[in-house]
Formats: sequence, C-alpha cells, structure tokens
Amino acid sequence: MRRTLAIVCILVSTSAFAQSAPNPAPLSFDVASVRPSKSGAPQHSNVPLDAGNVYASINPDDDRSAAGGLFIATHQALWRYISFAYKLSGTQEIALRFNFFSGAPKSGAPFWVTGSFDAAPESFDISARAPADTSINQMRLMMQALLADRFHLVIHYVSADAPVFALVLAKPGVTGPNLKPHPPSDACAVPMPDQSSAPAPRPAATPSSVGDLPPVCGVIAHVPSSAPGQHYGGRAFPLSLFATSVPTMTGLAVIPRPVIDETGLSGLYDFTLTWMHDPTGKDAAVADNTANFHEALKIQLGLELKPSHAPINFLIVDHVERPSEN
Repeated sequence: MRRTLAIVCILVSTSAFAQSAPNPAPLSFDVASVRPSKSGAPQHSNVPLDAGNVYASINPDDDRSAAGGLFIATHQALWRYISFAYKLSGTQEIALRFNFFSGAPKSGAPFWVTGSFDAAPESFDISARAPADTSINQMRLMMQALLADRFHLVIHYVSADAPVFALVLAKPGVTGPNLKPHPPSDACAVPMPDQSSAPAPRPAATPSSVGDLPPVCGVIAHVPSSAPGQHYGGRAFPLSLFATSVPTMTGLAVIPRPVIDETGLSGLYDFTLTWMHDPTGKDAAVADNTANFHEALKIQLGLELKPSHAPINFLIVDHVERPSEN
C-alpha cells in the first residue's frame, strides 16, 4: 500500500512539474537597431527577404543564407520584413499589401506599412546580430520577435474559401518541353534558404535542357535576356512555389486570383517560361496579356489554370505601431 502511494505521489509530482515548466524563450537577436530610412537611401538587404519568389535577376554571388548571423537591411517597407518573418507566399504577400483577392479578408495593415500601387509606404533600416550558425528559418523567428517588440506587431491567420485558379497538367502525366525534373547531377551553386549560413562550395551551375536558369536553387526569378518579352526560370523548386508565385510573376491584372498546385507532381523541377507582356496595353501585338501568358504556360510547361474554390490562409494584422526608439 505504501509503495502504491509513493508511486502515485511521484506521478502527480511529475505531472505537476510538466504542467508548470515554462515554455522555451522565443528565438531573438542578440542585439538589434531599428530606424526610419533616410529619404532617397538605397534599398538593400544582405539576407534574402523573400520566400523563393524573387521576381528579379539573381546575382551568382547571392548566397541566399543567413550571412553568418548578421542581418542588415536598408530602406525596406515593413511589409517586406513581415513577409520575411512569416515566410509569406506570393499569394499571402499580395493579400497583405493590396486586399486584392475576392473572398479574402482585409489584411488590417495600415497604409504606412503597405503603401499602394502608386504610393510608397514608409521604409525602415534594421541591423541585427545573431549567432554565426543561425539558419534562415531561425532568423525568421528572430524577426518575428523583433517586430513584436519594436513595432508591437500582433497578427493571426484566417482561412477563407476564395475563388482560385488550380494549376493542373494540360495532358495527364505529360509536362511541356520547358518543365523538367531537377537532375540529381546538378548540386546547385549555393545552400537552400532553410539551411545554415555555413559557407558551401560553389560549383558552376549545370547547363539545363530547358534553357538559361537562375544560378541559385529553390527560387523563381527573372532570367536576363536580350529577346523581347518576360523571361522567368527556376532551378530545383517545388510546383507549389511556382503556383503561389504566378499572380505576382505575371501581374495581378493577368492572374487576379490565388493559384494553388493541383498538378500532382512532387519533387523538384527546373523551368523556363517566356511570354509577351505589355503593361501599358498600347502594343496591339501583345495587348491580350492574359491570353499570351495562358498560351505560353500550356505550350512551354504543359500546364493550365482552371477556375476553382479553395481555402487559403491569409495573414491578418491585428495591431502595429511605428517603431520605438533604440
């Protein structure tokens, strides 16, 4: 009987300790400085602030890492820091900035955070230091803590059923000539974004059968070309990244809905995609931007977009303030 009571007491004591044990402290920078940007200051960041949807050309020297724990960004809008901290997809980024998608809840972000299509938001410089072995994803968590501390940012997520386009194969089991599985022989020039910032060897990028690709793996990026039109490519990326990048890659007037991946294709892929796009609408040869993109998507990648509905997670800003003094 005494032994039974002793065991019960031990179990109760252990349970009480487990319930009262404090949660681990959130990751945070060792030191950080936040300041409003000076007017006309250059825009720069030594750590990539995107989630793989770059929309610009990538320099081969961009190592896509946490830069040895040193974070330096200048003249960046707060929405960019939020996108980095919470690893927002292209779809979530658009919803945060523009409240554009039908069926999506309002993001709650004030104008000074997001700006608009024709007016810039306020910009901030952030410098921070973390341990040298910090990874990109750990730095994202540190940025969440910094935004909560210095901007008093409070957010939550809402899942809403919204009109979408489903990205599907135009012909079952068949991809187009410019969409191929990423070959195992191409080790990529740099680490993937969620890896440690430790230096890595940089072998020359392997030539691809689909055309000229970005020198960095895991991203959708602009590929420089002297030929007319829009030129994009990706090396070793999932189709889910391509889908959520389509609205911002093409322009909201072309693809006015979120895009979800329903291709059924897993693994990593390489692609190149070129289409004509006239943002002014004055060139009769390329006036129908939407048709031009859809045609290129089908012919070059073997993909098409089908109207559908799906639940989409949106980030909502409950509260935010301009930063406190350092």
